Amino acid sequence: MKKTILTLSALLFGAALFAQSLTGYDIMKKADEVPEAKTASYTATMTLTDKKGQTRVREVIEKEMKFSGSTKTVIVFVTPKDVAGVGYLTVDYDEDANGNKKDSDNWLYMPAMKKVRRISGSDSGGDFMGTDFTYDDMGDRGLNEDTYQLLGEETVDGVACYKVECRAKDTTEKNPRRIVWIGKSNFMLYKAEFYDRQDLLQRVLTCSEIKMIDGFWTTGKMLMKNVQKDHSTVIEMKDVKYGITLDETLFTVSALEKGRVR
Repeated sequence: MKKTILTLSALLFGAALFAQSLTGYDIMKKADEVPEAKTASYTATMTLTDKKGQTRVREVIEKEMKFSGSTKTVIVFVTPKDVAGVGYLTVDYDEDANGNKKDSDNWLYMPAMKKVRRISGSDSGGDFMGTDFTYDDMGDRGLNEDTYQLLGEETVDGVACYKVECRAKDTTEKNPRRIVWIGKSNFMLYKAEFYDRQDLLQRVLTCSEIKMIDGFWTTGKMLMKNVQKDHSTVIEMKDVKYGITLDETLFTVSALEKGRVR
């Protein structure tokens, strides 16, 4: 009969066995399953720094909503003037019963041309609005798109993490290999390295200011450094709100064109 009272040593021993039994896939699945709010809204500052140390600062607003079978996200640039009104809409589809995931649908609205451009799969590896993030980075990645290997455990800024190698099944991707550091206590992403098709380190992502807001784990700051171009982008989150009422029609191309997302 299973014991109902365990000694402290047994608890610790059991926890150690549990940790050792996790595979790379298990860890990434837990990271993918970290609870998210049905709706979210925030503003963010994007600071781009080139190799000469010159900076450009952009302000954006983002809104997100979960629908049946998908999650829709809209991002609109507020400042400076040269990018104000630029909007990006992405629809990420949930995995089906077999673990397969349909490619996301993405649209970019350029007010200067009064034109919406569909971001195709061939463009998804391109830089997002001159930042060091790609269009792929802006969406959710399906678990079955990669294979995983647990490389060990390391600390990132004092946080104990699992170190997992992710290899894309599609070797033609811009970054077919990634190494990620996932927090052992909360399964949040703390660091990632992105390797190019020649298996050379291309970009390094560092996540910080990770904390609970309204019951949901939230990353407050992301630094993406392109080590090959000596260029970086910092995204700092502000005014994060969860569980708010949002109009479903905001998540449409028409709403971007009409400037309804504020």
